[in-house]
Amino acid sequence: MQAKALFFLVVTLLTACSHSAVKSNLDIKELNAAMAYGAMQELNNIDPNMEKDLLVRLYQVPIMGEKCFVETHGVCQNSYYISVSTFDEFPETNVFKLHMAGDVSRIQWLQENQYDYVEIEFTLNKYTKEAIANNNSLVNTQSKVLVKLTPINHIEIIR
Repeated sequence: MQAKALFFLVVTLLTACSHSAVKSNLDIKELNAAMAYGAMQELNNIDPNMEKDLLVRLYQVPIMGEKCFVETHGVCQNSYYISVSTFDEFPETNVFKLHMAGDVSRIQWLQENQYDYVEIEFTLNKYTKEAIANNNSLVNTQSKVLVKLTPINHIEIIR
């Protein structure tokens, strides 16, 4: 009987240890697309004079199947994922799918004095440069999105 109780305790502890405290909002299909087709950009390299508490990377993934190109195929817009990690000995990590879509033309870190927290402003065009060059009927608009980011969550604010 003690062997069964010990086995149950070990299984319970191992199961509890295998679950991460931080959950990602990605499913495996999205992660596959980001890794297979995504272009990664190290955001910490932007504005190197600003001290950063988190390691942040942006992944740009082409949205497939759009029809903005004339008589051919191409990428009209991109979707975006952002990964975040602390610099601790046992870092907290997470990956978030951003709601913004389009083509990022500018990225700016905003100065914040909070620990493990960053604010990054993205300037987006509605369409890629290639789509606009191919189809002159497209009307490009520009928007700004403020992303507030921690290892646990993110908030996107359209400006």
